[in-house]
Amino acid sequence: MSLAYRYLAVVGDGHDVKDPVTVLRVIDGSSVALQLNDDAAWVRSALLARIEAGETPYRLRSISPRAAARIRKRRERRINFKFFLLVRDDDPTDTPVGVLREWEPSGGSGLYAETYNREGEWTSSNVRLNIERGSNIWARIVPSDASTVHQIIESWNRRWKP
Repeated sequence: MSLAYRYLAVVGDGHDVKDPVTVLRVIDGSSVALQLNDDAAWVRSALLARIEAGETPYRLRSISPRAAARIRKRRERRINFKFFLLVRDDDPTDTPVGVLREWEPSGGSGLYAETYNREGEWTSSNVRLNIERGSNIWARIVPSDASTVHQIIESWNRRWKP
């Protein structure tokens, strides 16, 4: 089961819903907000609470998930992703059962990682960490390239969507 989100564009002087300061993704039924950072990653944020408390000069405008995805895609264009296939450890043919993309944050600390899901979204992933610490023993990570990963995703999307 996937979480339901609502999306809010953060607008202010010189920034409207088409070019917001940022986007917030709020988990329905909670006050947990994730902010789309400059590195195109969703990170926990107190910005929603600060705006609602009047601590910042920004305003919130509701936007669709598609609009939020378009804004994120614009930020992704600046990212140098590394792509990988996830394969079953015992599969000698390396048939992908998942795909992973990773990228360095602009601050240089840590690593962002996401896997592609059946809802057609990239979501935060700890798969590499889980493999490295031995809590995921079924999968291997195989280096790939953007073209191969996108072909696999297109194939899955045709199969998964009615």
